[in-house]
Amino acid sequence: MTARGYSISLAVGAAFLFLSTAVANVILDPEGVFGTGLFSHRVNINERSLKLKMYRQEADSVDGLLFSSSRGNLLDPQQLAEGMGLSHLFSASVSYGMVSDYLPILKYIIHDKAGRAVKLKHVFLLLDVDFFGRPPWTNANINSFLPPEISDETAARYWWRYLTAFQPRLWRDVIRENSQVAQTGATVQATAGQGPSTPANLAGPARAIAQERAPIPFEPEDYRRSWNNIRPDLQRQFELLRRLVALCRDNHVQLTVAVSPLKAPILDLNGPEQIDALTERLSRITPLWDFNSPPFIADRAEFWLDISHFDEKAGAMILARIFGWDDNRASGWGRLRGSVGSISFDNARGQ
Repeated sequence: MTARGYSISLAVGAAFLFLSTAVANVILDPEGVFGTGLFSHRVNINERSLKLKMYRQEADSVDGLLFSSSRGNLLDPQQLAEGMGLSHLFSASVSYGMVSDYLPILKYIIHDKAGRAVKLKHVFLLLDVDFFGRPPWTNANINSFLPPEISDETAARYWWRYLTAFQPRLWRDVIRENSQVAQTGATVQATAGQGPSTPANLAGPARAIAQERAPIPFEPEDYRRSWNNIRPDLQRQFELLRRLVALCRDNHVQLTVAVSPLKAPILDLNGPEQIDALTERLSRITPLWDFNSPPFIADRAEFWLDISHFDEKAGAMILARIFGWDDNRASGWGRLRGSVGSISFDNARGQ
């Protein structure tokens, strides 16, 4: 083969590989960003992109938001909306959700609401203090990139990533899952999925550790405790939280913040003193409800779905305490920390 023929063959091969990769990504759409809908699956869905699309569909009537990781999926949305005094609560919860996810979409929604009749009234923020300050999942992987409407990167770069990603394993998984759905008539969760089939239960708790947290090795425990003290993104996340609080305050949006309870092994491996100290620092930024002080349900298996997620009973108790329906004063569970004068916090009556 001549040099010219070799060059032409190489160019044609490269062009074919690029085009076939782009076509596969658009048609199979493993991350669900193109919205082609030709294959029904939950293989590697970008929840951050999906949540923005879902908000746009409901934007006219939304007057409240829930920000959380998948732990927040165990809070009853109707009870939460009732306690917050809302007509339409929108859940912006995502797997391994952190303040780096919440602030960008909150900025977008507040700006979007400026031109709508129904304004944003209330935000409920559930913080995972055991992961606060850790490297966030935000923009860390192809299924966690923030869409260009709420990120600093250009639309061209965002879409280029999804067009050119060579992901044959995920293409295969999309085809397999779609085939299973066709055969059974019911959606089957993919082994590499990002949650169950219905958007309302996206990133369900049964998949908690596998999809959003690395499995926790309990041996050697001393090493794990030492590792848990390393929070390289702590100061930046403090600043992001300050900005979120200020954004709510400046736009007259009520903010209610709670710290999710931790199961005893996780509390132990993070260090109760460390968790308490970090919660105290967070309470200097915004008043918050601390559900690790005291650790009332930490060692009670009946309130846990797995090592990371409390169940619906515990979720109902959290909301009852915050909104004063049955505030569990006898147990002392749910301690309001921080000055209630810094932001609107009408539900402080339960302290």
